[in-house]
Amino acid sequence: MAQLLRCKSCGYVIEEGKLGDVCPACGVPRKMFEPWTDPVSPKRRRLLDLDLHPIVVHFPVAFTASVLVVAVFVLAFPAVLAVVAQSVLYVFAAVLPVTVIAGLASGLYDGKLRFRRVTTPLLKRKIRLAAALLAFSLAAAVITFVVP
Repeated sequence: MAQLLRCKSCGYVIEEGKLGDVCPACGVPRKMFEPWTDPVSPKRRRLLDLDLHPIVVHFPVAFTASVLVVAVFVLAFPAVLAVVAQSVLYVFAAVLPVTVIAGLASGLYDGKLRFRRVTTPLLKRKIRLAAALLAFSLAAAVITFVVP
């Protein structure tokens, strides 16, 4: 098993070989890390490493991709469940941009509370991803409501 390090400032845990010059979560220098032993059993760690929490928490945002798939399905096969698919599509297309905006806003708020700034390396990546998801969900909504 790889040597784990923990940030003294924020508690972020990372493998020694993956750590750069700064903490990816809060941005403090590498010297702020200390050796750390995982108190979780290997079996439980494997379950945690599946990252089920982000999937469950961000499940509504994942439907952004589904909107585009349903839209393509309706355009390609208009006679097959068109009414049902279109109804689902309209609901998802209308709601998803709002959920993405809410997720982005709550993430910025959470980052500000935890790290006192939102310019840490990890949060910058998350902000870029959220912006891409927002653009994608808005494009899907436009396509849904503009294309007959």
